[in-house]
Formats: sequence, structure tokens, C-alpha cells
Amino acid sequence: MKKQSGYKYQIEQELIKRNWEIIEIDSNHEWWDDEHWIIQFKHNSEIKFYLCFVVDPMFEGERNKGQGIYDIKASTDLLTSWNDSGTLIASISMTKRKFNIKLQEFILELENFKKGKTTAN
Repeated sequence: MKKQSGYKYQIEQELIKRNWEIIEIDSNHEWWDDEHWIIQFKHNSEIKFYLCFVVDPMFEGERNKGQGIYDIKASTDLLTSWNDSGTLIASISMTKRKFNIKLQEFILELENFKKGKTTAN
């Protein structure tokens, strides 16, 4: 069995711990959308968000899937461009600082989003 690692795996594990589930993985065939996930709260299908792995606009040369990611954005709607932040909930910049610290801050923002949705009903 292949050892599970990498930032996508870490994000997935943190989401699972908090009762989120990935219901779809796709890409919209734009250069900047490496892939995006549709994530839904297990206990309420009304609560969901998109998680988009955004490619660095300065990336040059041939790019393999998962390579050159510079931002991970969670939003209530599918992004329309690489710098769209109109419906942004949280994001992780893939530059500077330790990923695990940024991941915890990101997850906290998603939990606040979930709380806001569950208390609003």
C-alpha cells in the first residue's frame, strides 16, 4: 500500500475528522484549476463548499497535475478565475510559513463557516 502523504491527503484527513466529506473531485479545464473538490457536511447536505487548488499564474514550462499549486481556496461557489475571492471562506497560501500551522487556521475558518450555517437554521 502506498504511503499517504502530501498536502491534499492532510487536508482530506482534517476534513474527515470534522465530519466533512468529499462528494466530487473535478477540474473545470481552466489552466489555473488543477482540481477542485465539492465538500459537504455529513450531517447536513445543505452545508457545502468548493475547495479549489489554484495553479501559480507565474508557473512556467510543462506542469504535471498537482504541481505549481500556490493557493488553496475554499468558497461557497465555484471560482470563476484564479484570483476570484468573491465567495471566499478561507484560503491557504502555499508560500511562506509552515503548512501544518496554516492548515489548522484554514480548518478553524471552515469550522466557523459550518457553525454559522448550523446556527442560522
